[in-house]
Amino acid sequence: MDRRFNTYLLDFPNREVREGFVTLLANNYLKPSEDPSSWVIDMVKALECGDLDLVRRLFTSFLAETPYSMRPKKDQKDRELYFHYTFYLLMRLISCYTVYTEKQMSEGRADCIIETPKYVYIFEFKLDGTAEEALQQIHDRGYARAYEADARQRFLVGVSFSSQTGTTEEWLTA
Repeated sequence: MDRRFNTYLLDFPNREVREGFVTLLANNYLKPSEDPSSWVIDMVKALECGDLDLVRRLFTSFLAETPYSMRPKKDQKDRELYFHYTFYLLMRLISCYTVYTEKQMSEGRADCIIETPKYVYIFEFKLDGTAEEALQQIHDRGYARAYEADARQRFLVGVSFSSQTGTTEEWLTA
């Protein structure tokens, strides 16, 4: 990070994620249906002002444009990781915020946490489950406890993904 020029170096956690991202990026970049910079700007603004409904709509529309042939089909774990890492990589690439994936807490791992100057977003993802189950896991495992003394507003977000439609099915916030 170079604060003087407001630049950041982003990297991928492993080769598979890098290759998947490049493939996904190439497919969407070569045939953009909208100005990608406006999507990024809209997402950053939504996170900055706590507009989770817009975050949901933007992410859902992004996934809905992803070709079904790009989604893993064999292994349940791979299918769930596809959605999880797609969300994580998008959040990491579009923002200057702190983004954690699989953040270890005292009673488990939160799927994704985004920290902005005003808000903390705690996400839990379920594949072919319910958003209510995901939200309940955040409560049961106390993922928000680490932020109880934090002055920022917290959003707990349960998201269910559909392996059938390839996008978000349900999205609940607390």
